[in-house]
Amino acid sequence: MAEKSESGYKAPGGYKPPSGPVPLYGGAIHHCIAGGDLAQMKALAKEAEAHLHEHGDVSAALEGLKIEIAKLEKK
Repeated sequence: MAEKSESGYKAPGGYKPPSGPVPLYGGAIHHCIAGGDLAQMKALAKEAEAHLHEHGDVSAALEGLKIEIAKLEKK
């Protein structure tokens, strides 16, 4: 039986998501979509929107991180 996290997200296939906040990466979102539960999808979408509002575009931050990594690797 699949478990529920605090967000109401139930992972398919018996995968037990970690307790506490669910990381908003593609895997969690794709599993939620595959589950087909509209209420869970809406709850996760709301969490993702709140994350973007609070933290901004993670992909832009990732690009900055990659630039800094490349600089340090050249040393």
